[in-house]
Amino acid sequence: MSKQIYSYFLFLYVAGLMQLTTSCSSSRVADIPEPEVPETPIAPTEDEYTFLNTAYRKWQSGAFQPWATTDSHQTRVIDRMNWYAPSTDYKRTAWGGRIGLQASSVVGKDGFFRVATCQGRHYLLDPDNGAVVLHGIQHVRPGTSVPHQEAFNRKFGSDARWSEETGKLLADNHINYISYGSNRIEAFPVAMRANLLTPQTQKIAYAENLSLLRTFMWDMRKNLGYAFEDGTYNRFVLLFEPTFASYIDDLVREKSALFAGDKHFIGYYLDNELPFASYQNADPLRGIDLKHFLSLPDRYRAARTYAEKFMKERGISAPGAITQQDQESFRALVADTYYRLTTETVRRYDTEHLILGTRLHDWSKYNQQVLEACARYCEVVSINYYGRWQPEPDFLKSLQTWCAGKPFLISEFYVKADEAAYKGKKYTNVEGGGWLVHTQKNRGEFYQNFGLRLLEARNCIGWVHFEYNDGYAADGNASNKGIVSLEYEPYESFLSYMRQLNLSVHPLIDYYDKQSRQ
Repeated sequence: MSKQIYSYFLFLYVAGLMQLTTSCSSSRVADIPEPEVPETPIAPTEDEYTFLNTAYRKWQSGAFQPWATTDSHQTRVIDRMNWYAPSTDYKRTAWGGRIGLQASSVVGKDGFFRVATCQGRHYLLDPDNGAVVLHGIQHVRPGTSVPHQEAFNRKFGSDARWSEETGKLLADNHINYISYGSNRIEAFPVAMRANLLTPQTQKIAYAENLSLLRTFMWDMRKNLGYAFEDGTYNRFVLLFEPTFASYIDDLVREKSALFAGDKHFIGYYLDNELPFASYQNADPLRGIDLKHFLSLPDRYRAARTYAEKFMKERGISAPGAITQQDQESFRALVADTYYRLTTETVRRYDTEHLILGTRLHDWSKYNQQVLEACARYCEVVSINYYGRWQPEPDFLKSLQTWCAGKPFLISEFYVKADEAAYKGKKYTNVEGGGWLVHTQKNRGEFYQNFGLRLLEARNCIGWVHFEYNDGYAADGNASNKGIVSLEYEPYESFLSYMRQLNLSVHPLIDYYDKQSRQ
């Protein structure tokens, strides 16, 4: 029963009780007139949300800014949704997919994860034909720092014991997606796999990153005899190296064999946070810049030649004559070349699994040409979403257009709690892109607010929290990104919010879809 209906009947009950009390009262109150009760009582009105005002500190220009609530004064959480009444008339698969939704379009191979549209909303279809929205955790693996290793040995002692307890943690909190997340793509180790991917009666999906351009860059010294000057040139110049295509062909052929026939495996990210675009084209290393390509030395003449050919075909006489439209057209061409080559390579060796984009980040995710190129070749557009308290409504509307019928996935987001500590010493929390809040409870409020707003977008197929355990750098700086601490203790007050949202995804979809039709 919704809160409005409840309030209405409560009003009738109280009014009736008042009438009964008046009629049965003694003579000494007989001179008190009966209260006037309207013939048609009006139910009290309420706003859809009673918002929270969760304080945060932005990480900006290399420092945390003062505490503020400017962006967070309308934070949503489920318990303060005044019109929401959960629906319960559905069944789920072991993957968490909703049974019974009819798909109007499906892309992918039967028996594996596919992309589908059901009742005007995008989902993944799981291998058992359930309609899934992902709510996951990245980098589910033991930490490698000294504090991580000491706590691991003390608490677990073996990968099998760790994965058994971690699998239970995942299942208890209704997490349906994870990643192993090593720098060079690999499947879950055998000692961990079963406990993590099939905990209790649940089935959990996963995806991994091929890191095609990045791995080519890492291996350049071995393959070409020199290292790439990553602080001097934009990485996309390597796309035009004569050996790049054959290198990624060999890499995909080898790595795709790890996932052949794996129904738990959703698919591949091609790369992570590639430098497609910088803010107002201010930094050529963080964005594809035509003038930057034209100035490349002979070592990277293939990319320079590509830019010179573009100039000639467009009739651009000199670098000084390049317009903003020329710049965007060049960026679009490079992006199209990257996505076409990499997706064709993956499809040559794997037709079972999906291609999930490149985890677009920073200003690249706001560039229309880049989004359109990604959606042209990938089944899903993935976005690492930082620097915002919640998804921007205008951006979500743009994604509807730019993705051209393809869904998007939030592949990273998080905030950190100021209260997090290790052995009595507070974390510095300076590493990473996440903002700072006061408590683990506040982290949960951020998580629910972000997820609730994504569920309103009918082309979002899920979100992935970054990450499983807290970070610890060699210089001793710790960072509160995890659902467990450096000592593998779950942050229960944070997880309680995560668990509530994860378990409520399908009822919330019913609510938001009904609201959108009214």
